[in-house]
Amino acid sequence: MGQGTRHKGQRIDETVRRRDGDAENCALPAQTIFWFSSFLVLVALVAVRWQPLIALDIFLLRAVNKGLATEWLDGTMLLFSRLGNLPLTWLLLALWLGYLSWRKSQNGRKTAAMWMSAVLAMAIALGVADGISGRIVKPLVGRERPAKIVEGVRLIGGSGKAKGFPSSHAANAFAVARVLHEIAPPRALWWFLAAMVAFSRVYLGAHFPSDVVGGALLGLSVGSFVAYLRQIIVKEQGKVEREDGTD
Repeated sequence: MGQGTRHKGQRIDETVRRRDGDAENCALPAQTIFWFSSFLVLVALVAVRWQPLIALDIFLLRAVNKGLATEWLDGTMLLFSRLGNLPLTWLLLALWLGYLSWRKSQNGRKTAAMWMSAVLAMAIALGVADGISGRIVKPLVGRERPAKIVEGVRLIGGSGKAKGFPSSHAANAFAVARVLHEIAPPRALWWFLAAMVAFSRVYLGAHFPSDVVGGALLGLSVGSFVAYLRQIIVKEQGKVEREDGTD
């Protein structure tokens, strides 16, 4: 009777794991569709120059760019804005992912494979988000930066030569954060850093609030899609290893 109970418990556990896995498989595609649909709606509103959105943008821009202005925040926001351009940022992140991969497997070959998978997913999400925002959407929408539209904007550290919508800084930060959310703790840190990068662009006068919201929505959609693809690949690799008896 004890053995039968154990087998029954194992079957229940397997059913629960399969059900949870199916739910995860559905969640990421659904998130991708939701975030990208929201992004397209915002693209349309910005492209047609919807006046209520323009008025809200200007109000929030002034509230953040001027209303919160202090000398120490200027330096802090510049640091957050340039976080992705610092080699040290990516070096520390790569080392952290390597440590987590080793701690999880403690096997040289598996550690390397897990690390490469994580770094590659992060790099793909970053590249795709940056490419879509900078090379496709910005030229199509053609929205100018705040300093060219609104008088009296405090422009700190320059605003870039490209058009304003969406913010590539925000798109890149949220794409990477979304991928890291799936593969590495601490999750709260990734979202905090992404949010601060996006906020810094408004504070520094480089973007309207809707620019960074649009970038965040694009980044979330790209990051969710890349995380989904990685999830599929990792599960298929796991099946192959179990069949080969190398797990």
